[in-house]
Formats: sequence, structure tokens, C-alpha cells
Amino acid sequence: MSAKTLRRIAALTAASILSCAALTACGSGSSSKKEPETPEEFRAAMIERSVVSTGNTARLNRVFDRAEKGEDLTIAYVGGSITEGYAAGSRSPQCYASVSAAAFQEAYCKGGTVTCQNNGLSGTPSILGNLRVGSEVLEAAPDIIFLEFAVNDGTEMDYKVCYESLVRTCLEAENEPAVILLFTYMETGHTCQEQQQEIGAHYDLGMISVRDAILPEMEAGRMQWSEYGDDDVHPTVQGHALLGEFIAEYFKEAKAKKADASYQIPADTVYPNLYRNGQLHDASDTQYRDGAWAPGTNNSYFRAGFVYQPNGDNAPLTMTVTGKSLFLVYKKANDKSFGMATVFINGERAAIVNGYGVNAWGGPAVELIQANDGVQEMKVEIKMLDDQTDKAFEVFALGTGE
Repeated sequence: MSAKTLRRIAALTAASILSCAALTACGSGSSSKKEPETPEEFRAAMIERSVVSTGNTARLNRVFDRAEKGEDLTIAYVGGSITEGYAAGSRSPQCYASVSAAAFQEAYCKGGTVTCQNNGLSGTPSILGNLRVGSEVLEAAPDIIFLEFAVNDGTEMDYKVCYESLVRTCLEAENEPAVILLFTYMETGHTCQEQQQEIGAHYDLGMISVRDAILPEMEAGRMQWSEYGDDDVHPTVQGHALLGEFIAEYFKEAKAKKADASYQIPADTVYPNLYRNGQLHDASDTQYRDGAWAPGTNNSYFRAGFVYQPNGDNAPLTMTVTGKSLFLVYKKANDKSFGMATVFINGERAAIVNGYGVNAWGGPAVELIQANDGVQEMKVEIKMLDDQTDKAFEVFALGTGE
């Protein structure tokens, strides 16, 4: 064997040894990310944990491109009182929606203006959000839509189906907005993150979690709930600022990710029989016969509803709407002066609805009254129970879906 051959074998053997050593070092974790040690590092780790998934970024990448070109953009925020800005101030500059929209403009826009479209409404679940989104949100063709209903929803099937209906309605909007899910969290531990995250994963959406971010910090004693929450659910001004940081982290990670070339809405759904094309109907857009009810309500948002007048004749409120499903939006209060009303559809009793609730606060409640096999015309009559005619009741609107 020649000396040249021996030298070549020796070189290959040395390279192999070095390669194995490098692989061993990698496997031992010597190059893994350094664990946080300082308060600043723990905070950075918390903010990173808030991003559950960047999701498919094809739609969002188009928004980044438009921002780079100096175009004007709209970011819509749909949710309950947290989104509306409770504690920080209703739709104030300190609300997380305003904070994150302003941060997006500063970080990514080259000349254009970002409009913050805050569609938050206190006390409302995704069931009502699905009925509101078509006319109140999508008509403005927002480029990005955040959905925040994790603390206002329940775990019953209606909430799951309506949340997916809301998600899919937003995704199917003609202008193809990017849809991002924000999972908020209560001090009691309540959040519907799991059921909503399953839907988000199915549609490959961006997702942000308050619980995933702050709970490990609280369990380790590095953070108190009061550093986030004003009460057991609503963020303080500091908490709204933190939500803004979570959203900023999401945008940063989504932009840094290898760009997805396209996005296709899945043909299948997580739940069958979604409530599509949700709409609200009231005195402003529907012919009605008011009977013993007077148009107008005591709610500043649902001004075109109806208030029962206990005048003795109990004549029904009557409206005719068309849809596959019927919802009733009404006032529910912890006030025993509020009573029960019967809802009839095409002459048949469909439901009894109680305007009194022990844990109610006087805001809008919404119930699914009937789901039909197909779209049909429904003559809806609402009247008080015979032994409840001395009680109060307020109908805010009827809702339909297809």
C-alpha cells in the first residue's frame, strides 16, 4: 500500500471521528437553547410561549407585502369585553387592539395607515359573533381578523359549532383575510382554548394563548395574576400591553417563517351543519307587528329591538324571517322582575326563554331556538307566558343562519 493511500485513509478516519464527535455533542444537548435565568430572559420566554402556532402564512404574507408597498390596511378585532377594552377603556389607545394595530404600523408599514376596527362587544360569545360578523365586520373587508372568544364561550356543542362557523365565515370572505385566533384566560382557569385550538389546527391558523404564556410564570412564583388581570377575567392596562406584545411576537415569528406559497380552506369541517351566513334582524330591517311590544330597547347597542309592555292583552311580537336556523338575542338580567317568554315558529311552540338569570348582568344573551333541515320561511311570534304578563322582557334581535 502506497504512502499516499495510507495518508488518505488516515484523513478519512480522522474526519469520521470528528463527525461522530460533533453528532454526539449535538445529541447531548450542548448546542440547545440556553435556559432563561434572568427576569428579562424569563419574560422573553413567556412572550415566545404565547405563540401556539404561526399557521399557514400565505394570506398574512400578502398583507406584509402590501404594508411594504405603503398601502393602507385594516385589522379587525372581534370578541367580548376584553376586545372592547374593558378596564383599559372602551376602544381606547391602551386597549390591546389599538396597541397591536399601532405596533404593526410602526414595525411593518412603509407609509400606509393601519385602521384598527374594534368589533368587541361586552358579554358576547361566538354564537353572537357569528351573527354579527357578516354585516358588522366583513363589509369593511379587513385584511387581518383576530377572534377572541375563549373566556365568553362555553363547552356545549352550540359554542363549538358557532365558533367554527365564525372562523369559516371569515376565511370565506371575498377579500381572503388572514384569520388569527387569540385564546384569553380567566384566573379561575376557564378557557375554551382546547376546543377552539382544535378548530384552528384544522384550518392551519395562527394562534396565540394567554394561558400558555402566563400560567408557567404564575406557577413558578415569578408573576402574580394582578400583573395581568384587573379582576378575574379582564386585563389591566398592563395586561392589555402584554397582549399587544404577544401579538407582536406572533407577527415577528410569522414574518420570519419560510413563506407559505398558498392557502386552501379545507373542504371538510370539524363539526357538521355549520350556521353559515349569520344575520341579525330587528325593527330596522324587518317588517313586524309589535303587539304588546314597543320598538326600541334600553341597550345602547341593540337600539332597534323590542320591549314588552305589560298592558294586559299580551299580544305577540311577530316577525317573518328566512333561514335554516333561528336564534333569539335578548336581555338576561339578575333581576326577578324579568320573566319568561314563549317563542312560536309557524304556529308551533319552539322554546321558552327566561329573561332572569342568577349570574346574568343585563347584557345580551343568545339562544338557538330551532335548527331546520333546510332553509325555510319562519313566522316568529314571541309572547309572555300567561302567568308572566306582569314581568319584563327585552328582545334585542332575531338571528338566522343557513
